[in-house]
Formats: sequence, C-alpha cells, structure tokens
Amino acid sequence: MISENQISESLLMLVKTSILAITILLLTACSGEKIEGATGFVTSNLPAPETAEIDDGVARDSYGRPYHYAFLGKSLPTFEAPMHGGGTFNTIDIDTWTVINVWGIWCGDCRRDVPYAAELAKELANVPDINFIALHTPASKTRIDEAFGSYTSIQNFFDVVGYNYPTAIDNDASIRDKLSIAWTPTYLLVDSNGVVKGFRTELAVSGKKPVQRFIRDIREVMNSD
Repeated sequence: MISENQISESLLMLVKTSILAITILLLTACSGEKIEGATGFVTSNLPAPETAEIDDGVARDSYGRPYHYAFLGKSLPTFEAPMHGGGTFNTIDIDTWTVINVWGIWCGDCRRDVPYAAELAKELANVPDINFIALHTPASKTRIDEAFGSYTSIQNFFDVVGYNYPTAIDNDASIRDKLSIAWTPTYLLVDSNGVVKGFRTELAVSGKKPVQRFIRDIREVMNSD
C-alpha cells in the first residue's frame, strides 16, 4: 500500500517538474532565442520539414519564407546594376566575400529589417575581408510602380528613416528573377569566387543580437571553406 507521505512526495515532485518545464518555456520565449520556421542561416538545401507548404514550387514555412535557395552551393548568376548615388555594381568585380541584401521599400518585412541591415553594413565596413551591398528590387515586373511605395525614391526613404547603406537598384525586377529570389528580405553570402555559400531571410525575427549572430555564422562558413 502506498503511504500518504509517498503520495505527497510524488505530487510535490510532479509540481516541481511542471514548474521547471514552464520556467524553461518562459525563459526561451522571453529570450527570443527560439526561432520558428525558415528564419535561420542556411548553408545547404536540406529536405524541408513535413509542415512546409509548397508555393510556386518553393517549400515555405507558414509565413511564406523559403527553406531553400536555388543557387545555394552554385555560382551566383552575374548581373550589373546602377548604384543609388551613382556608379555601377557588377558581380564580376566581386573579389572578396560579400553579403548581398535583396530587399524593397514596398515590403513591410524589409522595412522592419532596415535597422538590422544598416547595422550589418556598418559592422562589415570594419571587416577587411567581407563586403556588403544591398539590392533594391520591386516585388515583380508587374509591380514596378509600387517599388518605392509612398516614399517615391530610395533617398526619400533613407531621409525619413535615418539610415543609409550601399544600394544597387534592380529597376524592373529582372535581376530578382535572374537570382530566383523567392522572398524579401533575403541575405546571400557569396565567396570571392562568386559561389553562394549561405542564405537567410530577415534578421528582425531572429531573437537577440541577430547581426552579431549572423556575422558569427558568416565567419564559421569562411573558416571552414
């Protein structure tokens, strides 16, 4: 026969275990470290989870972010684009590791990510072997007129938000299509030979210190290459 003391001890142990489990869940949620869906840094196109939704042939999470990138592990298609402020960016000139941030002012997720993109550009400016370039693109060739939203230009947008970083311009979404961009914002890590070594979606949903974590991820890829 089980004594009352044994029952009490079992109940007490159950309560303690439940409290511990709840505490761990709360700490995980509050820390922002738990990342859901296709929001992490990807270096190889592993099979998508069973919960993935297929849209236009792309495996996506419930929010629409892609799990894969078509040119991961392959040479990035070459392109040339005018720079905001003058000059031209051409991928054939890439001679060092480069982060390419594909975004658009029309995109709400991109606008939320701008402070992180600006921080990333600033941090990488102090790293001699990694460059940063943003590529502003419309949502599609049929939505060119919506590219800048109510801001009408990149400069107006930067003036309003108080950020500025090197930005090339895809005026007609042709570069977006050439690069097979399935989501904005997308960050591509390209090595000095023009090969895509990693990609990720927005930094704004990546918990604490997403820029520092992304730079660590980049360093790990570079060191293992």
